[in-house]
Amino acid sequence: MAAIDYLKEHGLAAKVTGNRLVVSPASKLTPDVRKFIKAHRLELLAEVAANDGMERRCGWTVLVPGQRPFTMISEPITHAEALEDVRGRWPAADVE
Repeated sequence: MAAIDYLKEHGLAAKVTGNRLVVSPASKLTPDVRKFIKAHRLELLAEVAANDGMERRCGWTVLVPGQRPFTMISEPITHAEALEDVRGRWPAADVE
């Protein structure tokens, strides 16, 4: 069973806002459901984000001029989000 299905069975909905997972309605969040959400946060983020038609990855190859390529590991993010993050550190960098 997918993590999102567990939330649906408990009458909950989830959405991604920025890097946050928002589960509602809050009135239905029991301690057990909160524990499940904490344990499956990355899986839930990926499942919810997968439904918006945009590719997200947990690993992007970073290309910085003059350096060997390396992999950036993060929560699932889009190419544009990865590029913005990388260019904040290395303005001439690119991501694949």
